[in-house]
Order: sequence, then structure tokens, then C-alpha cells
Amino acid sequence: MIGYAVSLLLGLGMGGLYLMLRRRWRTAVELPAVVEESVTVFGEEMAALEFDVNGPDAIPAVLKEYRAALAAYDRASAARTVHDALTALRDGRAAMIRLDARRHGQPVPIDALPPTAGPGRPRPLTGTGERHVYTGYGDGTTEVLIDRPEPGRPALVEVDVTGNGGFDVATVTRTEGGTPTGGKLIWISGEYHGRCYLPADATHLTVTTDYSWNDHRWSIRVVPLSAATTLAHEHHGRGDEVLRYNGGPAVLTVQFRTGFQWQVRYVCGQCLRSWPDCDCRPLAWPRNIPGYDWSRGDLELGVGEGRYTLRLPRPGFLVIQEDRGGGSWHLTTRPVDIPPSALLRRFGRLGRRR
Repeated sequence: MIGYAVSLLLGLGMGGLYLMLRRRWRTAVELPAVVEESVTVFGEEMAALEFDVNGPDAIPAVLKEYRAALAAYDRASAARTVHDALTALRDGRAAMIRLDARRHGQPVPIDALPPTAGPGRPRPLTGTGERHVYTGYGDGTTEVLIDRPEPGRPALVEVDVTGNGGFDVATVTRTEGGTPTGGKLIWISGEYHGRCYLPADATHLTVTTDYSWNDHRWSIRVVPLSAATTLAHEHHGRGDEVLRYNGGPAVLTVQFRTGFQWQVRYVCGQCLRSWPDCDCRPLAWPRNIPGYDWSRGDLELGVGEGRYTLRLPRPGFLVIQEDRGGGSWHLTTRPVDIPPSALLRRFGRLGRRR
């Protein structure tokens, strides 16, 4: 039956596909309104997909993912339980992510590992199926395939944790034929609210919770990097945060109050990379300008209370991290006037050396 539905959908134009998707959903069993809305939205995403099944990029591997997404929608629209609907939505969006990667020649991520509540014990799916949002509760490990608002670009992850227990989030880069790599984003105990920088190459998030009470719940939302809060001339905050800097050359003063290790990292706004991967031209800073030069290293590190300076060469992003996510900080910026003539002389000398 599913195969017949998929074949029929492949033969429809996109307008006919949308009408059929809406018609099938209206005949489905009623589920909670938020889940119904998620299935409807997924159908609209499928209908809006600019993909020609007879086009030059419709190779077998790509068609396989397209058909998998259509079949998942067929299952979601006919689901009779919340679990079945959420499972179908998860599978459908995973197929869409792989489809986009194959169409654009990017590394193809593999499916996420199923959530577990301990050795051999599966954890039920939670949430409403809302795109870019992941939720969970209790002890165990949950791995999610990252659905980015802007494929191929860095993003922000907004994390909220309530209740008591250990909470750990790590990024994983796992693709077909690749070796898994990754790094720690969050490692805290108890309640938490913060924003973290999500690198462009990460494909999965792994969430591990332990020693949880019944009220220990978490949610993660992936949002575009453009949603970062703009850095003010004087900026106060707590815990992990990502701020957007819109100014020119400046000296950033960092003051932290915490009992744990912390760091402030600069990400170049031109290439969206941090040192040593950024190859944008360095500035010719005057000799009397204080601060750590990001071209020789991209962050300031400290433990406990401290006051440090960091040079900001151009618009970009500041990634603030603290080991337990609860320390307070105060940032101030002071613009630096670098004469254009000095920049031209410096860049001219660099050019002649090359």
C-alpha cells in the first residue's frame, strides 16, 4: 500500500502533491493538535521541495531518499498513535537531510542511534515533532540527527534543563564512510539555560543524563546563527552565550565571576571560522593596543574570577563558555582607530612578499 502511494506521489506535480497530502491528513485519526500541526508542516515542506524527479540530479541514491521522505509522510498522516507519528516524522526529516546533502555533494550523515534508558532498554520518543526541537527526560542517552535551519552553516543551540541530575551534550560528526569525531558542548548538574555555538561540520547531538529525579527534563532548539544577541557596548550575562559583534576593530574587556574554568572565543564574521582555520587578513594593530591578538590564538582562558582583554578585528561572534554554565560575566568594548593609510602600507608589504 505504501509503495503504491509513493509511486502515485512521484507521478504528481507539486501542486497535486500538496493537495493530496492535505487530503490524506484530514482523513487521519485525530491526534493532539501540536502533533497534527507538525505533520501538516512536514507535508508543506515536502510540497515546497524544489526537486524534479526527472531532473539531472535525480540519481538513484537521491531518489531513494526522496521516496523515503514521501513514505514517512504517508506513515505520519495515517498514524493512530503519537509514537507512530513522531517516529515517522523523525524518519522523514532524516531522509530530507540526507536528500539535501546528496543533492549538494556534501557528506551524508547517517541516521541517529535510537535513544536508550540503560543497557538494552529503549527510551520512548518525546516532544511534538516540531522541527529543530528535541526533548527528553530521565536517565539515558539520546542522539539526534541535527536538522539545521541553514544547511551547511554554523548554528546556535538553545538548551533548557529543569530538575536535578547530570546533563551532558556533545557534538558528533558521523557520516557515511567517515570516522566519528566531536567535542563537548555542555557538562553540568542541575538546572541550566544557555546558548552554545554549533559548528558547521557537526551532524549529531548526543545527550546523556544520569542521577535524574522525576522532574528532570530538557529541551534543545537549533536556531540560525543570525539569532545571536547583539553585543552591547557594556554587556552583562550569565553562563553560556553566543553574541554577535557588529563593529570594527576594538578591544574587548572580559570580567568573569565563577569558581570554574571559562573561555571567550572569537569567530570571524567573514569566513565563520576561528583560529587557526580563519585565513582572513590580520589587522596592523598599533603597538600600544592591549589585548590578545586573535590571529595568534582565538580565545582567552581563565579559572575563577579574572579580567582579560581580547582584540576584535572585525564583525563576528563571541562564544562564551563556562564549565558549569552558571558563572556571571561583564563585557565592555572600546573601538580602536586604525588609520587606513597604515592598513594599506601593511597590506602592500604583504602583497609584495607574496
